[in-house]
Amino acid sequence: MFIPVFAFYNIFVGLLVSGYSVVSQHISELALEAQFFAYSHRLADVLIGLSMCLFAIACLSIARAKFTFLTMFSFGITWIFAGIFILGSPLHDLYGLTTILIVVPVLFALEMREYYSSKNFQNFCVLITLIHIVFFWFFSYGFMPIEYKGVTQRIWVAITLVWYGLAAYQVVSVANKKINKGT
Repeated sequence: MFIPVFAFYNIFVGLLVSGYSVVSQHISELALEAQFFAYSHRLADVLIGLSMCLFAIACLSIARAKFTFLTMFSFGITWIFAGIFILGSPLHDLYGLTTILIVVPVLFALEMREYYSSKNFQNFCVLITLIHIVFFWFFSYGFMPIEYKGVTQRIWVAITLVWYGLAAYQVVSVANKKINKGT
């Protein structure tokens, strides 16, 4: 559930960097800025990625959620690579593997349905997947105004990583209820 905390650090740290525009510059461009901000941003990326990988392992171990594990773990690896390799390197985006993000929420909804407590959360997972499709479409075909790429990316990252926090909360809540009931 720390993923949103690290995400919001990366989303807002650019406000502290002189000459950096959170409106028009991608988050990854922080790695090209002043040393403290560059390294703290990259560390946050690695921590986000490690957290995603741990959550993927938890989903696999408690629910045998193979596809959730594969997609979530792969997406976590892309975050680790984004923290290690700076923008411009093909390894930064791990050769486009981040597109796997599109299916993570819907696979989670399918495979982890015993580990979240509401139908509304399932619908939320599907909605997040649809949002990912729209964002990828808009970014890939130039529908997003380039002068606002920093803002739109930050909104997308916030939506994505808040979903991870909510998904982890759902799993922990249901697991705790099962433990308390003795099942």
